[in-house]
Amino acid sequence: HMLARRLTNEEGKTRVDFGHDVIPAMLEASDDVFAYTFEGYWVDVGTVDAYWETNLALLQPEPQLDLYTDKWPIHTRSEERPAVKLGPQGKLINSMVSNGCVIRGVVDNSVLSPGVYVSPGAVIKDSVVMNDVWIGPGAHLQKVVIDKQVMIGAGAVVGTGDESVPNEQLPDRLYAGITVVGKNAVIPDRTQIGRNVLINSNRDEADFPADGIVADGKTI
Repeated sequence: HMLARRLTNEEGKTRVDFGHDVIPAMLEASDDVFAYTFEGYWVDVGTVDAYWETNLALLQPEPQLDLYTDKWPIHTRSEERPAVKLGPQGKLINSMVSNGCVIRGVVDNSVLSPGVYVSPGAVIKDSVVMNDVWIGPGAHLQKVVIDKQVMIGAGAVVGTGDESVPNEQLPDRLYAGITVVGKNAVIPDRTQIGRNVLINSNRDEADFPADGIVADGKTI
């Protein structure tokens, strides 16, 4: 009952953020609030930049969060998928690749979630790719965060251009050169997508410019 009271406001709505909602409300209500020094692993991944950096930090030789020690047991229920399959042209460099992935291109310094398919000739570098993304032949991705079930067309280039140009609509969120592709988006063949670009969810060929070029900082 006490926990439920502290996680909801007077109207019964859920408080969703500890730093912004829960703790200030506890202090205002004169609840007994105590603090202690926490010396373990903790990262706030509330921004795209932080999310990207935290994922790629797992690839360091001695990461702060080492998933391969018994000190950090993984309790999340994994999907039952086949083992990673590396094709004759496939190459993995300093990357973390999950079950169900089929790698027939090059994956370099990247984190791939379950079920990602990388076609021959494709190159993925410095990127975070979520579940069941299909990456077409000859596609090039660099410094990209891709949501689930996205299709990247053949020969498409995602993440190329000037990192210093922030996103026009979200300059305070997309400014570090990272391009974001939303869930279920379909990137047409041979599309050229710049830096700090946001491709929203469910976008398809009709949403892209006729010349196939999405400049730095644009939103589709």
